[in-house]
Amino acid sequence: MLTWESQVRLASNTALTKKLAFITFFIIGLCPAIMVMSQEHKVVPGSDADSLLRFKDTLANASVISSWDPSTAPCKRKSSNWFGVLCFAGHVWGLQLEGMGLTGKLDLEPLTPIKDLRTLSFMNNNFDGAMPSVKKLVSLKSLYLSNNRFTGEIPADAFDGMHHLKKLLLANNAFRGNVPSSLASLPLLLEVRLNGNQFQGAIPDFKQKDLKLASFENNDLEGPIPESLRNMDPGSFAGNKDLCDPPLSSCSGDSWFFLDPPSTSTEKKSKSNSFYTIAIVLIVIGVILVIISFVVCVFHTRKQKCLSAYPSAGQDRTYKYSYDQPADTERAAESVTSYTTKRVTVPDQDKLLFLQEDIQRFDLQDLLRASAEVLGSGCFGASYKAGISNGKTLVVKRYKHMNNVGRDEFHEHIRRLGKLSHPNLLPLVAYYYRREEKLLIAEFMPNRSLASHLH
Repeated sequence: MLTWESQVRLASNTALTKKLAFITFFIIGLCPAIMVMSQEHKVVPGSDADSLLRFKDTLANASVISSWDPSTAPCKRKSSNWFGVLCFAGHVWGLQLEGMGLTGKLDLEPLTPIKDLRTLSFMNNNFDGAMPSVKKLVSLKSLYLSNNRFTGEIPADAFDGMHHLKKLLLANNAFRGNVPSSLASLPLLLEVRLNGNQFQGAIPDFKQKDLKLASFENNDLEGPIPESLRNMDPGSFAGNKDLCDPPLSSCSGDSWFFLDPPSTSTEKKSKSNSFYTIAIVLIVIGVILVIISFVVCVFHTRKQKCLSAYPSAGQDRTYKYSYDQPADTERAAESVTSYTTKRVTVPDQDKLLFLQEDIQRFDLQDLLRASAEVLGSGCFGASYKAGISNGKTLVVKRYKHMNNVGRDEFHEHIRRLGKLSHPNLLPLVAYYYRREEKLLIAEFMPNRSLASHLH
């Protein structure tokens, strides 16, 4: 029989046993929650966070994205905990690290495990070296690398397999070599900007039906523009000296009207050189006029003065000028003299400047689209026959060796020539001035050359 002390001791042991059992069950129940909490900030290998952190380690100045903290997840539903990371439904779908001064080589290999990655933008940084390998990022829809310092050639197969890519911006770098052919075969491409590089060779044939914008200006491209790109704006091909076919000049003709982009540097004038150049031009024109006048006089009659016009001249031609009144050379000389006392106003560059009031107006774009035929060439440039869209046929004299002529002086002398009037002088219709190139435009007269009279 148990004594009183034994009963008390037994009761105490029983209570202690129950407490120990309760504590044990409590600890066992708490362990899963503790394990979940401890794993909440743990970076799992192969996860989006792991890929981003490995990419961060490749950057030369990774300290600028210090918010990429392994103790936090990069995404929380649609919001982002890490700067520059774009999130959707708790997953990383893009990076936007623009204008952050990032330097060094750009290595995108660590980002390939991110299955939901759709867009990458590293514009306006200082990345250099070769074009990063991107063709393993098969789900990418947009890639923006403009305004960096990338150099070298882009492999022809650089974009193989990227069937979802819609936008590619590589402008204002230093890429060279051919435009990668794999770019032209991307089925969903909507926009491509390759301007401001050093690409060479021909433009590949882009077959995409939905391509909205293709920019190739300011490169070293050459050859015919593919037919699939001929609906693009002509400005998309400016700054390439040897491109041809619509919307630029035809490859079959001489590309006299393909003008280089306007120079942004300050024009340096040399008054002495420009004076001699203008003098030579005027002397050449004067000699030509004298020869033409002499030949016409000898051909028609020896009794008339050399500068008088014969009323019936040219009646059997398909193109006629009115010779009813002889030119008043004294009045023309007076108008030239009075003009020199007036101040010359210089029009804007890149516009055709008309000297005849009664002619139907056209602009530089009409000349850009015109077909060209070489009529002849001389020491200062070549002459072309150009048919513009309104049915008018013009003669364009292109001067490429008068770079020392100042703008004001050129406008003054050409306007003087425009005021001259004589039956044997083909009047100027319009002209165009830029430091690197100058055009004089007149109406075309069939069979009115000196050779046609002599032979």
